[in-house]
Amino acid sequence: MKPEAIKQVIFFVIIGVLLSSGCCSLFRAHGPAPPLLREDFSLLNPKDFPMKIKQLEEVSQKHKSMSVRTRALFYIALAHMHYRNPSPDYSKAVQYLDKYIALDSDNKDIDEIVAWKSTLRTLDSSLQEYKKLERSYAQLKQQYDLANKKINDLGQEIENQKKEIERLKEIIKKLDAVEQEIEKKKKGIKK
Repeated sequence: MKPEAIKQVIFFVIIGVLLSSGCCSLFRAHGPAPPLLREDFSLLNPKDFPMKIKQLEEVSQKHKSMSVRTRALFYIALAHMHYRNPSPDYSKAVQYLDKYIALDSDNKDIDEIVAWKSTLRTLDSSLQEYKKLERSYAQLKQQYDLANKKINDLGQEIENQKKEIERLKEIIKKLDAVEQEIEKKKKGIKK
């Protein structure tokens, strides 16, 4: 395995550990909250994440309690970055964490949340860079394959021209032989 791949695997393992529900003090209940905000995402079916995110967004916009709306922002971020989410969106998670921090800056866990945000931002930029490199690789591979095809075509053209040169050399030899024969006949006629 390449060193970059090993680093990525270690990075993802660290993120997975951070996202596990028992590892972080951010999962402690902060007063009464609707059942939606007490749900353990690690027990959620991966295909249910989009629906859960929509429900949380609705709570974050329409719940009567400002603290519940604010807390819902954190859970939306968590749902976007959760390891069981089949299509995580780390940039959206960062956006929701920003909103959460702006509304709950007195939270005693703010340093931990900021660290999460920084980690997510790094992860998101790494994934974006990885996708960009994948696209570049695909383009380079396509160019390489095209260049190889051109090289093969040129190689075939060279082979064809070598055969043509050999054919022309044979014709020249035959023409030389015919010319010599004609010269002999000319000399024979003059005598």
